[in-house]
Amino acid sequence: MDEKERELRQKLAAKLEEARNLAETGKTEEARKATNEAKEMRSQLDVLVETRELQGHMSQTVNPTAVAPIVEPGASTRSVEELNREHRDAFVQLIRGKDLTNQQRSILSERRAMNSTSGEDGGFLIPPDIQVMINEIKRQYVALSDYVTMVPVSTLSGSRVLEKFTDITPLTQITAENTELSDLDNPKVKQVPFTVKDYGGIMTLTNNLLADSPENILSFIAKWIARKEIITDNKLILDIMKTFKKVALSGIDDIKKVLNVELDPLIASSAIIVTNQDGYNFLDTLKDGFGRPLLQPDPTQPTRNLIFGKPVVVMANRLLPTSGTTTKKAPMIIGDLQESVVIFDRQEISILTTNIGGKAFETNTTKTRVIDREDVVKWDDEAMIYGEISLP
Repeated sequence: MDEKERELRQKLAAKLEEARNLAETGKTEEARKATNEAKEMRSQLDVLVETRELQGHMSQTVNPTAVAPIVEPGASTRSVEELNREHRDAFVQLIRGKDLTNQQRSILSERRAMNSTSGEDGGFLIPPDIQVMINEIKRQYVALSDYVTMVPVSTLSGSRVLEKFTDITPLTQITAENTELSDLDNPKVKQVPFTVKDYGGIMTLTNNLLADSPENILSFIAKWIARKEIITDNKLILDIMKTFKKVALSGIDDIKKVLNVELDPLIASSAIIVTNQDGYNFLDTLKDGFGRPLLQPDPTQPTRNLIFGKPVVVMANRLLPTSGTTTKKAPMIIGDLQESVVIFDRQEISILTTNIGGKAFETNTTKTRVIDREDVVKWDDEAMIYGEISLP
């Protein structure tokens, strides 16, 4: 790969990232223009690669005006060093997903035909099965932010006014005309303050990796950062949830009691149940007097289950751990999460990259900066119960 091709690959990666950032910020026209420029760079790069491969093929073609040497059948005019070099070049082309010439295919076939049991007889020339594609593992990343209230803000700090719950007394009966009315009890309110905090970090990638890798490394990194944001939000939300009233649960009747008694009926009507795998397994084993499971599929969302008509949100044990060593207790969070927790979001997660600033130019690297600015606060402290159910 020459310097021109390397430089073009770097520009293409930067232009693709620019187009993605513009699209995410809603700048559709600018994003489309950047995408078209990236397509043009891609076409130039394809032409460069094809030209280089064609030149390599032509350099290996025998001059038709030259007299062909007399070679005994089965003999090779190439030295071992030349064969090794040609095999290595062909193999590199193969793992990069490039088209092979007929001669390169022939070289790979020759090597496969050699003895693979002995290194000196050719076994060391057989390449291992190498794949550079990043295979992503399947793991659950439930975002609790989808279930709470998100409030965009434009300042670093502030407050909201929330009604303070008190029992409302009835009006006094007027027994006669011209009776002086008594004062009403005043409604009570309280302030809910917020202070935006910054969360972030920097990831450094070498420009050689971005230019030479056949895979879209930045695309994988973007997914990884999105997961990191989910983990950050989940931690902040769970830290607030753990400050709500805690109730020990021993069975299904205690869960009914939370819904019927502990929560206000209006809150209970919109309540959901958040638990982990251990808690879900407990619910999944419950049956009624006729042996029918209490956990039923939601007819409106087949992938979701209901118990007593309440949606059950299942989080992986690693995201919402079970506590205890001898007596294990699974979290069973019951309530209306939107009325319980509020995220004051100063800005959506910001992902910026540079290959010039922050010593990136001196080190020939690309730096990705991630910033998330938010504050998570308790809203209605009676809208949720943090239950812990004892597991058998």
